[in-house]
Amino acid sequence: MTDDQDALRAAVREFIDKEAPQETVKKWDEDGHYPQHFFEQLASLGYYGLPFPEEYGGDGRGVTEMLIVSEELGRRGLDFAAGYGITMYLALNILRNGTPAQKKHHLSRAIRGEERYTICMTEPGAGSDAAGIRTSAQQRDGAWVLNGQKLYITGAGLPGTILHVTARTDPEAGRHSGLSVFLVPADAPGVEVRRLKTLGRHLLGTNEVFFDDVRVGPEQMLGPVNRGWDVLHSGLEFERVFTCGGYIGALNTVFEMTRSYVNAREQFNRSIGSFQAVAHPIADMYCDLQAAKLLTYKAASIIDSGESAFTEVTAAKLFGSEALQRATNTGMQLMGGAGFMLEYDMQRYWREARVATVTAGSSQIMRTILARAVGVSK
Repeated sequence: MTDDQDALRAAVREFIDKEAPQETVKKWDEDGHYPQHFFEQLASLGYYGLPFPEEYGGDGRGVTEMLIVSEELGRRGLDFAAGYGITMYLALNILRNGTPAQKKHHLSRAIRGEERYTICMTEPGAGSDAAGIRTSAQQRDGAWVLNGQKLYITGAGLPGTILHVTARTDPEAGRHSGLSVFLVPADAPGVEVRRLKTLGRHLLGTNEVFFDDVRVGPEQMLGPVNRGWDVLHSGLEFERVFTCGGYIGALNTVFEMTRSYVNAREQFNRSIGSFQAVAHPIADMYCDLQAAKLLTYKAASIIDSGESAFTEVTAAKLFGSEALQRATNTGMQLMGGAGFMLEYDMQRYWREARVATVTAGSSQIMRTILARAVGVSK
């Protein structure tokens, strides 16, 4: 880390400690409350502008700086990191694939925290098989008309949300062709958002979204018509590196909570951390944390150098999500009955971690992609 990057980390951590202490976050999770003011403040401090050119109000910095913010947010939970990271990587998709008018209109708003974005791709019959999308977009009277259903959409019901909707614009084309991406306000006529009940990730909310003759103009298409697959894939590295930032931030907190508990808890007239059966799993947790950090920051540095880090990001995503799940399971076990109590934060991290190996690409898909990338399972 450079001095500037160390200073950035310190500033973000100080802000989070002041505005989102653990007890407050615990209450937000219990209430299913979205702390809009927190993310507005994050934007006002300039953190949403880090990677964008100055002409849009940005700071012109790199992916590593955004990863630092994501990691520090992840210390409070994956929803905090996602509240920042999802908007960031989709805004970067607009920067790469948008028209000049789209960039001018959307990026300055995203940087100021006036717009937030979420990916609207998964359907009841299309998840890992993203090419199976059935939501349709048909041309009528100079506009596109969307019909269909999306499922498991993060934060779709939050204020100021723009949905990045993938729809089939050419039903006769091949599975990976004929898809296009549209920028659709979540409160547009014909859009219905329903919040789903979930085990964790309660701040942003998970939703199903219905499109009933939703009219969007041609200026709302992101990228060329029928090239939605390319648009989606152009942002995968950024999505996964920000997601990994959340993993390592949460991992750090889980490690610290577990270590603190086993050092304080006494049985048989000594701290339970002094028993080898307790100490060894924490040593493993520490190794997982350091390995996840190295994989993730290596991927970010490659992206910042202008090279593709697809293989490295895939490895970081697979390892980080699995490591976080291992760590929270260990933390729950070593805390015993206390881990099962809602008054302790470990159960919240465990609930959030359970979906880490599913979202942003399941571990099964990550292994398949990684096997192909390293020359097997072609």
